[in-house]
Amino acid sequence: MLIKLILKILFGMTFWSFYICSAQEIPRNTSGIIPKITHYSRNDFHADGQFWTMSEDKNGILYFGNNDGVLVFDGERWQKVTLPNHSTVRSLITTTDNVVHAGGFNQIGTIDRDSLGNYFFNSQNEQLKLDNEKIENLWQVHDFRGYLIYRSFTELIVVTGSTATHIQANNRFIQSGVVGDHYYVQDMNFGIMEFDPQSMSLKKSFQFPENEGSVVAFLPTNQENELLIVTKSGVILKADRNKGTLTELKNLFNPEEQEQIISAKMYKNDYLLGTLSSKLMILRQNGELIRKPSSFLKLFNSTILDVQSSQDENSLWVLMNNGLDYVEFNSPVSHLFDSSSISDIYLDKDTLYLATNTGVFYSKFDISNYDINTLNFEKVQNLEGQSWSITKQKGKILISHDKGLFYLDKNKPVRIGGANGIWKVIPVQGKSNTFIAASYYGLYPLTFTNGSWILNEKIKGFNESGRDILQVDANNTFWVCHGYKGVYRLKLNDNLSRVFALEHFTDKNGLQSPFNVNVTNWNDTIIFTTNTGIYTFDSTSTKFIPYKPLNDILDPKFNTRKIIQNDSRVWFVEDDEVGYFDNDSENKELHKNLFLNLKGSLNRGMESIWPLSKSQVLIGSINGLFLYDTKESSQNLNPATILTSITYTKKQNQKSKPLPLHQKADLNDPIDILRFEFAAPQLTPSSEKEFQYKLEGVDNEWSNWDSNAFKEYTHPHPGTYTFKVRARNLIGQAADETSFNFTIPPPWYQTNVAFIFYLILFTGLTAITVYLISQKIERERQKEKQAAKKSKKLLQLEIEQLKLEQDKARIKKHKQELEEDNLTKSKELANYTMLLVKKKEIFTDTYNALKDFKNSLKTQAARKRLQEVLFNLNQHRMGEEYLNVFDIHFEKVHQNFFHQLKEIDTTITKRELRLCAFVKMNLTNKEIAPLLNISVRGVETARYRIRKKLNVKDENLTEFLENITAFSESGH
Repeated sequence: MLIKLILKILFGMTFWSFYICSAQEIPRNTSGIIPKITHYSRNDFHADGQFWTMSEDKNGILYFGNNDGVLVFDGERWQKVTLPNHSTVRSLITTTDNVVHAGGFNQIGTIDRDSLGNYFFNSQNEQLKLDNEKIENLWQVHDFRGYLIYRSFTELIVVTGSTATHIQANNRFIQSGVVGDHYYVQDMNFGIMEFDPQSMSLKKSFQFPENEGSVVAFLPTNQENELLIVTKSGVILKADRNKGTLTELKNLFNPEEQEQIISAKMYKNDYLLGTLSSKLMILRQNGELIRKPSSFLKLFNSTILDVQSSQDENSLWVLMNNGLDYVEFNSPVSHLFDSSSISDIYLDKDTLYLATNTGVFYSKFDISNYDINTLNFEKVQNLEGQSWSITKQKGKILISHDKGLFYLDKNKPVRIGGANGIWKVIPVQGKSNTFIAASYYGLYPLTFTNGSWILNEKIKGFNESGRDILQVDANNTFWVCHGYKGVYRLKLNDNLSRVFALEHFTDKNGLQSPFNVNVTNWNDTIIFTTNTGIYTFDSTSTKFIPYKPLNDILDPKFNTRKIIQNDSRVWFVEDDEVGYFDNDSENKELHKNLFLNLKGSLNRGMESIWPLSKSQVLIGSINGLFLYDTKESSQNLNPATILTSITYTKKQNQKSKPLPLHQKADLNDPIDILRFEFAAPQLTPSSEKEFQYKLEGVDNEWSNWDSNAFKEYTHPHPGTYTFKVRARNLIGQAADETSFNFTIPPPWYQTNVAFIFYLILFTGLTAITVYLISQKIERERQKEKQAAKKSKKLLQLEIEQLKLEQDKARIKKHKQELEEDNLTKSKELANYTMLLVKKKEIFTDTYNALKDFKNSLKTQAARKRLQEVLFNLNQHRMGEEYLNVFDIHFEKVHQNFFHQLKEIDTTITKRELRLCAFVKMNLTNKEIAPLLNISVRGVETARYRIRKKLNVKDENLTEFLENITAFSESGH
């Protein structure tokens, strides 16, 4: 026994040492690569979470065997295909003719796709005459030398063409597999059997020990006549075909471990072992077992039912007890750090430092041989909060922080000075051991003396924030950029204690905007990146002018925020997009597609880019640190965009109808909505995809890139169209375009037949119309004759009517003239009356004055003479003749007025009639008195008598007389 044990150990050492030699050409192993893992849950595929197997066709469409059937994934959508008996599918394979075969409980068939893009299960039971067979669950299927071999526990079903051959198990078929040109199956407690295609039978190749249990996998080695056998209990056996012997090489588990191997696959010279509860283990070819490889620590589930590699073998699909994980090893994008937002990156030899919003992190990082096992970021203690930038000066790592300025001593922070809010530190040209620290509130001189850092007092004369700073030359001149106020040019004295010259430049000095200006060196020229392009300073005009060499490369319409030169490669940030161009190339092509996943997540104003080599770069964002590899992939796949569904609806409330995908479509009727669905299965499924489309006949240009994997057109007009679509993802991969031709016919009322019918109908209608019109014309002529007679009579009546209207017009005109004349006479009467009143007053006043004067005369002769004058005046005072004139004018204006009063009372006197006329004219008692040669009291008495005669009771006399007038005028 001891000799056998020694030989066993020696053989195992020899076997694994051979693999060590053969594996030396592999530069990096699976466990150290930083993978990108994408998880798919039930919320994604909407089916049971347990997956058993998978296959991939030549178009990149993925097929997964699931408890609910087969799940088909085109990179955008999942479609579930159920078997007739709704059984679990554990057998899936794609043959060389790109046909996907599937097996379930009592079912064998293919997964086909109809012309409308729908997948379905096409049962072959009838064709293979299996309807009456009880074949139970089919656990595996293999494509071997043109035969499809399905395995159940009780038999193998070998299918070729339409023929199925049954090979019964001696006990139970536990596991099968193809290694090289050999098909093996374990017959429980009987041995390892090999299928012979010539005899269509099994022969025993190896006697399998009963105590080793169930086989999980048959795996290849680098020796043609050898293979590895992995058991469920974790025993690794070497099988020698020439000798027909099995040799135990390794037992993966201790007896007390409750662990099992469920699946095993060879992947890039490593063996991946899916376990019951320990996720994926890696078995090296040198015999080393990695129980918890870092590459797979983030797998979602611990139970791994199967592992399958993609077509390009650079990624894995991990089938789990609850969901799927997609693991990419060749992704050009690696997410190295995701704990904070990055403000700056600094690589010091083999240590990588990150300035973030939560502090400073560091990790070992060897660019020539980094992997996930060595990349372990630790946080610098006692330096929490926003850190802005990191640099190395005089052998020390300097950290500009919101709390102030620090240097690291064995990765522990030591504060320099007492100032807070430091943006960055730059060395001063021409002064050794002297630096400038730019802060929130100005600039500080920083010196390194006798191994100590000293932050001196703030430089006087400048108190603005200096987020970006650059020294012009060795004469202490600096450009300082403020985030919002533009650019300052400072000149400092020799000891850097004060600013003796300051110039402030804004949008009035050539810049179109003072916001977001940064300064840097480009080919020994100081340039300024802005929201509106790149500028340089013209000292002659003291203005900023566009810098043509870079504006010809980078569009000045966009906001260029950062430019970094690394040998011939130039990195830039333009309008929230990262890219690069090669300065040595003639066309200066901009490369931005690989970095599209960073769009919208850059730390604006504090973008951090650290080129590692010409092809590798570190880029910081608010989501952490990313490593990009710009080398083009060596894979030979030519990804294509495919149409997965085309549907249309005639009415918005109706169910959509599908169209065939692979032929020109002629729609029978006009449609309301036309919908295209598409996908790019061969693009990396873990990266978000974008699509660009164009409908030739409608669109002149391609659309903007859109993440929606469909496009709808509403109410397309009749015509012939070509729909084109292409795809890309956010890691720079692109898929070729595909197209679909279709014709939308015009509605029936716009067809040629309809137009012929319209012509015939129009001709007939025209003839009928002409006949009807001629008949109508004749009828109209007769009507016109009758109408002419009537018109003649009507004309005579109209003439008579016209004469009547003319007479009325003349009467109306005459009436208007009378009214105007009456108005004139009323005015004359009023004027005459007022004149009488005035004259009477003057005469009375004059006469009374002369009488008074007479009494004052002394001589009798004078009195006699004045008496004669008074007599003459009295002889010529206004008398009855003037009032008669008044009566005449009044009667002309107010006809029948006096007559109406006399009808009321025949005893009314002439004086009373005149009094009524004066009252009618609204004269006051005082004005009336002299006209009637009576006193005011006499007027009142006369008015009273008149009221009595005219029987005026409640209303006043004036109102009564107005009514008399109105009555008189209306009667007239």
